[in-house]
Amino acid sequence: MFILKNIDKKRIVTGLALIAVLVFVLAWRGLPLLCFILLCAGLGLWEFYSLFWGPRGRVPSRICAILLGSAMLILTWLDRPQDALVCLGAGFVLVALSFLFRWDVVGEDTAFSPGGIFLAGLAYIPLLLLPATYLSTVKLVYVLCAVSLSDTAAYFVGTRFGHHKLWPRVSPKKSSEGAVGSLCACVLFSVVYGLIYGRAGFFAFLLLGIAVNAFAQLGDLFESALKRSVNVKDSGSLLPGHGGVLDRADSLLFALPMVAVVDQWFFFF
Repeated sequence: MFILKNIDKKRIVTGLALIAVLVFVLAWRGLPLLCFILLCAGLGLWEFYSLFWGPRGRVPSRICAILLGSAMLILTWLDRPQDALVCLGAGFVLVALSFLFRWDVVGEDTAFSPGGIFLAGLAYIPLLLLPATYLSTVKLVYVLCAVSLSDTAAYFVGTRFGHHKLWPRVSPKKSSEGAVGSLCACVLFSVVYGLIYGRAGFFAFLLLGIAVNAFAQLGDLFESALKRSVNVKDSGSLLPGHGGVLDRADSLLFALPMVAVVDQWFFFF
């Protein structure tokens, strides 16, 4: 009863809407999935740069980053990942040119800072999202559900039973109890999903669930630290009850590439 009274209705409605959209794009895949990934990457990049440059700061740099990030995702979708990495390299060349031209004006201590933020955005969002363009539906559903259940369990368990702070300086509201609940939910789902759709055994999916949850919580904490470093509560306000796109996708951004790397060496599905 306590949990029901404290549920954010906006959070539930937004969550259900996101689930409906994901079901559609995963069912159709192809261009609908690519367009959804591009939209999330573009919005995520805009939010990331807003944390450091303000809501409207350095718009040309943001547009350039969104174009480069979109090119990386499209080229990977077209099975040309080597060209996607060239786009990341092109981003560095642009940063180097900007740094050279600003050297005499800004000074040595701060001339490279905007370039570092520019490259960090490309590495944090489109680069980590690349696996979403080529992983199979079974694998994408696994990662999405495992991360979502981890976040949901952490929220409800932490709300009801959370008394011990997990990392107060990074995220004052996250509790150790919520982290344990998140881990248990992720492992349980991984084992059940693996026994239904997987090719590996019980113990393999138990370990995979632990790894996915560890990276998901790391991603959540990383984004929390970013927000604390610039004194903001949410990365945006696009998703009622959830904040911004990065607030919803922070865990996924770390878990997705981890699963993609493991998938190259161990055949879970």
